Amino acid sequence: MQKTGLYWLGNDLRRHDNHCLLAASKAVEHLLIVFCVEPQWLSMGRYQQTRMAQHRRRFLTQSLYQLKKQLAEEGQQLLVFAGDPLEILPKVIDQYQVSHVFRSLHPAFDEQQQWQLLHSSVDALSTTGRIEWHELDNLSLINQSDMRRLTGLDNLQPQKNSLTTDFIPSFSKFRRMVESAIKKQVFTIDTPSCASIPLPKPVALSPSNYAQLTKYWVDDIEHALGITSVECINRDADNIHVNAHNTNQACHEWLNTTVTSTNDEQAGFFGGESSARDHLKRYFSDERAHQYKHVRNALGGWENSTKFSPWLANGCLSARQVIDALHKFEQKSERSDSSYWIFFELLWREYFFWYAFYHQQALFRFSGIHRRRPLTSFYPERFRSWADGSTPYPLVNACMKQLNQTGYMSNRGRQLVASCLVNEMKLDWRYGAAYFEAQLIDYDVATNWGNWQYLAGVGADPRSTDQGGRHFDLKKQQQRFDPKGVFVREWLGKGASIEHSDSAIDHIDATGWPIQ
Repeated sequence: MQKTGLYWLGNDLRRHDNHCLLAASKAVEHLLIVFCVEPQWLSMGRYQQTRMAQHRRRFLTQSLYQLKKQLAEEGQQLLVFAGDPLEILPKVIDQYQVSHVFRSLHPAFDEQQQWQLLHSSVDALSTTGRIEWHELDNLSLINQSDMRRLTGLDNLQPQKNSLTTDFIPSFSKFRRMVESAIKKQVFTIDTPSCASIPLPKPVALSPSNYAQLTKYWVDDIEHALGITSVECINRDADNIHVNAHNTNQACHEWLNTTVTSTNDEQAGFFGGESSARDHLKRYFSDERAHQYKHVRNALGGWENSTKFSPWLANGCLSARQVIDALHKFEQKSERSDSSYWIFFELLWREYFFWYAFYHQQALFRFSGIHRRRPLTSFYPERFRSWADGSTPYPLVNACMKQLNQTGYMSNRGRQLVASCLVNEMKLDWRYGAAYFEAQLIDYDVATNWGNWQYLAGVGADPRSTDQGGRHFDLKKQQQRFDPKGVFVREWLGKGASIEHSDSAIDHIDATGWPIQ
């Protein structure tokens, strides 16, 4: 009897270097490839914030369309449902007599809980016999086995409510550990897997089989993700502009296009694996990697950072693919401090992956992993001025305007606005993290919440935990990174001043009365 598998997609939206597709190709003859648009994505999430704002949803829409097209070219199909996966997937598994379920190992608590609940509920109700569950290392550079060996930890997820913090206490220690293991040749980063193995056949979907699934079925991905009008890109000789009245054909051409620009407002962030691979190839086609360390702290400019993060966050590109391209570049053009720094940044991402996997719920805890409560609170007016970009600090305002208009912000900008929220505005860091979660097209649960803990002094930075977090002097940062106000005026207008405003942070008191 031929076996049928189900691959539950998450932030692994790619055909190449996909361990789940590779494993499924070896284990089953037929495969259902499923993506669920979850209701909570379009509703209020943590701390009264929208879970997924327009920019994130648009990038996800593009990514799904590109994957759908790629799979169709190989005779497969992407099945998109709208609803709770814990309600939908058991029905699919039962109706199509699924014997193998595949899922990428996700680091964070919510995704871990979903997987465990699906596992237990399906096993309890299964009428088709034993189901094999495959949770695979598909999102990280280091697999679980190697991570246990490198850290010496038998259990990468300690018992709940454990007060011990056995996980690597700092990124620096993690980096030295990995680099030492590579140098001693006791550990190597896996090369990307080959995509040449044919995919299993799709499952024939007959009306009698999917009758119970019709209410979840998604034909219009834009509508399911709340994209009311897909914006289509027109080009002329000098600029790129948006026209919402183009034809559907033009819209779908747009969904499979990659555009680059030197202006972040017109930045070429288009979701999907094809766009990701094109950008990766372009980036390493010249000498940008040899300049990376010198320009990475720039507040704007398409060329001033790798810009891999949105595609990495959505799984359109794997970190292994980036490392592989970097190594090939270094073999051809030699290694430099700047090219090494790209590897350094990918190790940061890896550290936070396992940090989140280890600490689970503590990733979202106000007191962080050390249970130290910062001296902050929540003031709605202050938070709104921070989110809108109307604080007394022009550099912060410019960064927030950039985020709100593009769904992207430089790494330096993220550190500055986070420091401002925690230190100048005296706000609960979790509200800032939740706002980033909604807005950033490169939102990654581990990196986002781990970095916010780091800045707030409740996370992995040993230099800040006893000092209440990292506090950046905003005037010095303005002088260092935007002394002429070019970035500020790009986002706040030509007449904007780079001097801090004398206006008070608060306009109402704690009881809601105006402050005179």
